[in-house]
Amino acid sequence: MVNYKISMDINKPINEVVSLYTNLGRMTEWEPGLKEIIETKGKLFNTGSEGVLVFHYQNQEMRMKTFVESNQLPKQITIIYEMMGTWNRCVNNFKQVNAITVWEMNVEFRFSKPTETPKEKFIEQTTSGMKLFKAFVEQN
Repeated sequence: MVNYKISMDINKPINEVVSLYTNLGRMTEWEPGLKEIIETKGKLFNTGSEGVLVFHYQNQEMRMKTFVESNQLPKQITIIYEMMGTWNRCVNNFKQVNAITVWEMNVEFRFSKPTETPKEKFIEQTTSGMKLFKAFVEQN
């Protein structure tokens, strides 16, 4: 199991941040490799909803199951992702501080087999994704 927390400031109000975070039509603009979003149960981002995120990397298609465990936006949304023996819970907390939104993500990974990937790699990947979203929001 791998657990960590990352915090990032986004220079936009919380309502704009949350609106863009949950905008399915614009996710491909900030989520690298994302080609399609398939809603399989309910409206994705509603509590209890399920879907599949379809990614293309190195000429391969990868599908990631998505389950929204809890949506208490604009303050918090908890999403579980599953792919190839990996279970990942992301608890996203958003807080307005003056004109800035503080985005804190508590991340948990569980694996069906032991992993040799160092924790730092997971942190780097999550930070990279958060930076892409931050740039996307601040440019809109």
